Amino acid sequence: MKRGIIVFLVVVLYFVWVGAASAKMAPGPSKDPITGKVYAGSEKCKSCHKAKYDDWKNTIHAWMVRPIAKGDLKNAKADLTLEGAPKPDQYDWAYVIGGWYKEERYTFWDEKGNIIDGEFEYTRPRKHFSLRKNKDGSLARLDWFNECGNCHATGVNYKERTFVEFNIGCEACHGPSADHAKSPKKVKAVIDKNTENCGRCHIRARMKGDLSKFNYPVNYELNKPDTLMKGLDPEPYTAAGSFFPDQKNANRHRQQYLEWIKSRHNGVPDLTCVTCHDPHKGSLSYRTGQLKGEERSLCGKCHEGIVADPKKHSGHRYEVASCSSCHLPYTITAGSVPNHTFEAIPPAKTIQFGIDEKSGKNKMPNSCMLYCHTKETAATMDQQYKKIFKK
Repeated sequence: MKRGIIVFLVVVLYFVWVGAASAKMAPGPSKDPITGKVYAGSEKCKSCHKAKYDDWKNTIHAWMVRPIAKGDLKNAKADLTLEGAPKPDQYDWAYVIGGWYKEERYTFWDEKGNIIDGEFEYTRPRKHFSLRKNKDGSLARLDWFNECGNCHATGVNYKERTFVEFNIGCEACHGPSADHAKSPKKVKAVIDKNTENCGRCHIRARMKGDLSKFNYPVNYELNKPDTLMKGLDPEPYTAAGSFFPDQKNANRHRQQYLEWIKSRHNGVPDLTCVTCHDPHKGSLSYRTGQLKGEERSLCGKCHEGIVADPKKHSGHRYEVASCSSCHLPYTITAGSVPNHTFEAIPPAKTIQFGIDEKSGKNKMPNSCMLYCHTKETAATMDQQYKKIFKK
């Protein structure tokens, strides 16, 4: 009898183990790894905050991760030949990441059920497909949870590899809110307007030491700005390819926070990301940036005199060169993200750092030549710049 029970238990445990090993990673119950508080999911918030929920649903935050759209390629036409080509790999496709205005990546489940960020990448501004590779030439495949999870999903518990939902939901900014959902009058919602709350994802950084496999901050506590950098190793300003040679302006996306802390806006009382950006409202167009209003009125709250007479300030009418044309130029290589140092990058910097011998391009862009005076030389624009700004 005992032998029968033992055999039965072994069989049960085997199937439990096999099932667990092959189970596909998916949203489910999750709790905060620091406080132990439970996440509810954005659908719970909808019942009381429908207007905010509906607004959020129309933002890119709500659609960062999307299901793969299946298509029939049998009748597709292409000018190529597969003669002699090896048999293609088979993938258990999972989700599409991003793609609204920047890179679009494609994930798949591996044999253990983990979501893998594959080597395939499509850059929308350049309409270009590419294969990401490691330094040794091998295809770059990343563990999505470790490398991307905290900024592509909500309610991530890095200790237990769980998350409550895909995309940047309500609790990504407000924290675990199951208690609030049960007793909204007794337990108040957490509101964190600090720049560091946004900086958790708008930063390029990796944890140190034993947590170095996580490519995002894991120690941030809401309304405790100093905890963002705890145990974190941010991308150095000297990193080639990530920042331009002035070691201030970013050359890669997802570094707005690192630019911000180098800007003169940093440290200004009551001036944070949400002063200009509405975390709930926006559109699926990145050009809107989820701004709270027209940029002239937003900038005018602090720079009233300049906005009142922009030609006196820059020598240009506002219709020709707006505030963002000069102070938030699209310097990122993919051309998809505006600079957040708020510096009108002068032509003198382009001259200072010279031309890259390999590409023949300027090592450092400037606000004047990036989109407007594209056919002029840096020397000519430097003269004009100094004439206008008396520098």
